[in-house]
This record gives sequence, structure tokens and C-alpha cells, in this order.
Amino acid sequence: MRRKRIIRNRHCVLVLSVILITILKGSWREIPKYYKNMVYVSLINALYYLLCRRHLVWEFIPNGVNWLAIRIVHTVIVTPLIVLVFLSKMPNTLFKQFIYFVRWFTISSAVEYFIHKKHLILYAHGWNVFWSGILYVKMFLYSHLFTKRPILSLFLSLCSTVYFIFKFKVPLKIMHFSRFFQPLVDLYYHTFLDELFTRKKFL
Repeated sequence: MRRKRIIRNRHCVLVLSVILITILKGSWREIPKYYKNMVYVSLINALYYLLCRRHLVWEFIPNGVNWLAIRIVHTVIVTPLIVLVFLSKMPNTLFKQFIYFVRWFTISSAVEYFIHKKHLILYAHGWNVFWSGILYVKMFLYSHLFTKRPILSLFLSLCSTVYFIFKFKVPLKIMHFSRFFQPLVDLYYHTFLDELFTRKKFL
């Protein structure tokens, strides 16, 4: 019970920290300018849960927290706000932009490594912080590119999605209309959570 409370508090601190940074930096004022970019990264995140619903390579550990709520909060609030802060403070010159990208990539990867060590996120099927770092590069680069070249950004997202599907052997099934609601069912029952809870029992 105490462990669940600790995990829940850590999740709350993580979410509130992102919201607080957005407010303190004044990035929330740029929402009308970058809302399309925020929707873009939110949809990409949701697509991950749809395509990989039975083969999740990373997942937030839901001890003491409703895991569906965690997914929604990170998909709709946390990730879009991170991208908002990133875009709202983007420098103008190319060299400064490069340094800015490197700094954000480094900090994001370090934070994920930290929360992984604090048991807030779990990796599976060969995923690790290295791949998370690549994902952050894609997220920041594509979200920046989406501002002026949305079609190109979507095309690159499609290509990288296909690559990750083959790289991590994500099983895809063609669903006919009678199984239209299967993804909703899979939100509650999928092999990854079974594997997750089994692992936690033997830790």
C-alpha cells in the first residue's frame, strides 16, 4: 500500500512539474500558435497505443494509479505541453537551434532514465532509454518541422512508424467491421499488463 502511494505521488509530481514549467515560462500563451503541433504529437502518441496495444514496448507503471488515466494524461496533457514549451522558446539562428535541440534531447533522455529508475515507466521487447532518446529526437524534430512542412512531417512519421513496427516485431492484425470495437476491449485486457504484473510479483 505504501509503495502504491509513493508511485502515485511520483506520477503526480511529474505531471504537475510539466504544467508548472509551462506556466512559469509563459509558454501557455503560445497555445493558439502551436495547437496544431500539440494535436499532432498527441495523435502520434495515441497511435502508439492503438498499434502496439498488445505489444507495448514501454508503459507507465500503474501501481496505485489508474493506468488508463495515466495514458490519457500523458497523451493529452503532458506530451503536448512539453512540445509547446520546446517550440515556444525555439531560437532563430540555425546554430542556436542545434544547441537547443541537443539540450532538450539530453535533458529529456536524462529525465526518462531517472523516472525509469524510480519505477514510473517499464520497458519491454528490447526497448531501452537509447530508443527513447531517438523517440525524443523524432518528436522534437518532427514537431518543429510540422510548423512549416506538415505534409513532410506526417510522411516522416509514417516512415519511422513502419520502421519501429518491423524493428520491434509489432504484431498487426487486419480487423473486419464486426471487430471495430476490439481496440476498446484491448485497453483493458492485453498481454503487456499481464506480463507487467507477473514481473512485479517476483521483484
